[in-house]
Parts: sequence; C-alpha cells; structure tokens
Amino acid sequence: MGGSGSGARWSKKATVEGHYALDTADLKRWNRLVPGTTNRVGSYQWGRPGGGKPASSVTYALTVGATAGTLRLLYRIASANADLDYPVPLVTTRCHLGGVRWWFGCPLTKGGVACGRRARKLYLCGRYFGCRRCHELTYTSTQQSDARVYALARAGPSGMSLIEGASVQQLGLALKALTLIKKRLNRRTR
Repeated sequence: MGGSGSGARWSKKATVEGHYALDTADLKRWNRLVPGTTNRVGSYQWGRPGGGKPASSVTYALTVGATAGTLRLLYRIASANADLDYPVPLVTTRCHLGGVRWWFGCPLTKGGVACGRRARKLYLCGRYFGCRRCHELTYTSTQQSDARVYALARAGPSGMSLIEGASVQQLGLALKALTLIKKRLNRRTR
C-alpha cells in the first residue's frame, strides 16, 4: 500500500486523429472561399475506413467577403438529440508573396471568455467544433517515445560517431537524441 508504482497513472490526452475536423484548406481546394459568396450551402462529409456510406456529415452555409466571412454549421448530435446551428467566423491574413490565407476563428468560450484563436482546423469534441487548444487535443506522435533515441542519447558522443554515412531516418533519430541531450544539459545548468 502506497509503494512504488501505486496510484493512478497519467492517462494519455485525446488526440486530433480521433476526432472529426473541418479544414480551411479543404474549403479553399473546393473553391468555396471566393469573395462575394453569399449563403452558399454545402456539406462536409467524413468517410468510414474502406469507403461506403459517410460516417458523419455537417451541412454549412457560407458567406465570404474580401477579408472575412462566416461559416454557419448545421448538424445533429444524435446521442444528445440536439440540432445545432452556430456561426464560425472566417478571417484572413496576408501572405508575404501576395494573396491571403484563410483561418477559422475558434467559436468556443472558456470561463466566459471567447477564444477567437485563428486555426486552420476545428475539431468536433462532444457537441461543438473548436480549436485544438480549447479541446485540449494533442497529436499521437507527441505521445510516443522511441527507445532508439534514448539509447543514442545514453551513448553520448561515441554513439553519434556511429551515424556517419547513415540514412535520413537515422540522422533524424540522431537529431532527436542531440535535442534530448541538450535539454538534459540545460536542466543541469539551471
């Protein structure tokens, strides 16, 4: 009781890969973000692995101005028996070589304060679409460790000499190991 290893383990965070996402790049690719568009109705669908009938879909009404717009989302949450209809702002930033880049403005509020963060993707968690930060989502890759990186870091400089003539993948592992060594050294010098 109360010994080593007792108690709750940290659970992994929810990941973006496990949630439906709306992406401004898709809207751009489908030629939907054309300035002057008013109430253009469409549907965003997510398929099932292996094809077939869509797993889920969202209907939208899109209004686009020169530098801003609104994406009105219309969908049903069957488990809550609720029909949802809410606007998501669209904003732009200028690109260095001309043109504009489109972003969603996160429509969620936390603690009574609107997020409004610019995001390329909004994720559906529970009932509402919101940015990765509001839903506290992470990427699967950030929750995976690689024993080879730790082995290279333990070997130190002598382990790094083994990577001469290495493949790009091995060089990537070496770079991760060097970053890990640097972080450890920085912690020691504080």
